[in-house]
Amino acid sequence: MDLDREKLWNTALSDLENSFSPGTFSTWIKPLRIREIKGVGDDHLMITFVCPNTFHIRMIEDRYYALIKEALDRITKKKNNLQFEIKIINTEPQKVVGENRDEATITPQEKKAVPQTLFQSQPYSQPIQHHQDQVFRSSLHRAGLREDYTFETFAVSTSNEMAHAAAIAVSQNPGTAYNPLFLYGGVGVGKTHLMQAIGNNILRKNADTSIYYTTGEQFTNEIVAAIQQKKTIQLKQKFRTYKILLVDDIQFLAGKTSVQEEFFHTFNAITPAGGQIILTSDRPPHEINPLEDRLKSRFEAGLIIDIQQPTFELRTAIILIKAKKLGLQVPMDLAQKIASEVESTRKLEGILVKLHSEISLFHRELTPDLVSTMLGKTEQTEFPQNTIRPAEVIKTVANHFHVSTAALKGPSRVKHLVEARHVAMYILHNQLKVQLEEVGGMFGGRDHTSILHASNKIRDLIGTDETTRTNVNAIKTSLLFSTTV
Repeated sequence: MDLDREKLWNTALSDLENSFSPGTFSTWIKPLRIREIKGVGDDHLMITFVCPNTFHIRMIEDRYYALIKEALDRITKKKNNLQFEIKIINTEPQKVVGENRDEATITPQEKKAVPQTLFQSQPYSQPIQHHQDQVFRSSLHRAGLREDYTFETFAVSTSNEMAHAAAIAVSQNPGTAYNPLFLYGGVGVGKTHLMQAIGNNILRKNADTSIYYTTGEQFTNEIVAAIQQKKTIQLKQKFRTYKILLVDDIQFLAGKTSVQEEFFHTFNAITPAGGQIILTSDRPPHEINPLEDRLKSRFEAGLIIDIQQPTFELRTAIILIKAKKLGLQVPMDLAQKIASEVESTRKLEGILVKLHSEISLFHRELTPDLVSTMLGKTEQTEFPQNTIRPAEVIKTVANHFHVSTAALKGPSRVKHLVEARHVAMYILHNQLKVQLEEVGGMFGGRDHTSILHASNKIRDLIGTDETTRTNVNAIKTSLLFSTTV
């Protein structure tokens, strides 16, 4: 590639520095180095990083992958897949006594002056298992799947056991068992988790399997963009060659004739060739209106399963599983206390995120009082309202997303701007308790319903999307810090 590795990473570091606390940035992000950049097709890059050790790789992949990828996507204007390898990284080569010298020629005095690990061989190639894990993670990201959405992290009870069993069957025999698999239910019942767990399991067995996860809205947007750019042939070839197609919130296709037409032909191309289709919706096929009868008949030809709202026992299990993922040790009595007061799975995740923030950012202990406080202020501000002005929120959000305040408040519908705008609206309304009409006035006179929709959307995403959660927490931390200096 023509891209200069060092220049690209230095630019990314400048972009990323404002997204992390100084400690996190210097410990986990700054030590990374780009070893190689490879082009994959016209609009994809494979960027290989080197890290100091396996633990560093695990932390980056588990917590910071999304933000690093987003920054590189924005800078390169391409879609990037990232992979990580181990190598001792020497940030001050002129001080390393043993560099480019045979160990036998180094004096005992010189050896005492530097860590012994610098004299040990650190090859790029890793054990086979580690290489396989890298390939697997790369396949997950390419397919649009989350690594944490697995069957192992899915809590099962009577409300979802049939859906869980069917999902496992499909993952073991894709294209033959229950095709299509149609899961429906309310918000936060685990539809997306199960759907992605199927893809996760298939890729774990064969990382080369052609899988694609999308939402009904994203599918629609791709169709519209292809029509506008006269690239419908390329798009058809793309969708119809997938072995496994996962479409979340299929009800979004209702009323969109050209999109339903394309999905119908995509369906007919994938299933006869032995491919598997998994769909989710907030309602059963016969209630999706207006949806073409030919699509309804195909959806109903497979297995349709209704996933009910989680029971108290299931909510408790979900809390324990999610808490473990966040590194929180939540006692059973506290997990049951949270489960007894919160029914929504998304809100459960939101509570855990708040607890994690309080413990990690403010070094508080996990006590019954802290849990009670979190439960009592789930809809309340987390920082003093009177000490932060709305203009300061808008400026902080603009700086975090690297956009101007004018663009943030303007009419542009560019995806990155819309995301930043929604976050600003959420903080202003949900955290500072600014009235909807007043927030609308700050953003060009937008209607109060638009503000409410944006605020609710970010509130829900905080519980399910790591990137959104990280962005909001980083902005709130910046605002908190600004009130203390």
